[in-house]
Amino acid sequence: MTAASTASAPLAPARAPTTPRSKHAASSPPPEAGVADRRSNRPGPVDPLSDRATLSLIRRTLCPQQLGNKGRDAQPPIEELLPPLTSRNDVDLQLYAFLAIIMREFVQSWYGKITTDETFVPEILHIIAHCTTALEQRFRELDMESLLLDEIPELLDRHAIG
Repeated sequence: MTAASTASAPLAPARAPTTPRSKHAASSPPPEAGVADRRSNRPGPVDPLSDRATLSLIRRTLCPQQLGNKGRDAQPPIEELLPPLTSRNDVDLQLYAFLAIIMREFVQSWYGKITTDETFVPEILHIIAHCTTALEQRFRELDMESLLLDEIPELLDRHAIG
């Protein structure tokens, strides 16, 4: 558009906001209903024992730096963010949930007051991951049959006698 064409076009008069008339008020829902409609469009409450809630807890507690960097749809899987604890992802998920609760309740509660440094939690996780993978490897090399049928009964027998 040119300046000449805008000058010749009539401008609409500014209207003051008006309240709805009674015939429109009956047909339109009250403002409170709009809020309720928006709330009903939200997903229902998440079951705290669901995998979704577990993943959310793990991400909030153990990977807080990833939450600020990525959008919700582009979040990488937990397996890519955290080191493996065992050879099974389903076991890792439960162990990480347990660790997230421990870290949130007993470590981050005091550590956050000391410093804003976020390297402490990942370092703890790497140490725990190293220990659990070594422990799993030792369990795999263990002769379970001999342990359960020979060594443990003998140990219990000695304990009962002594």
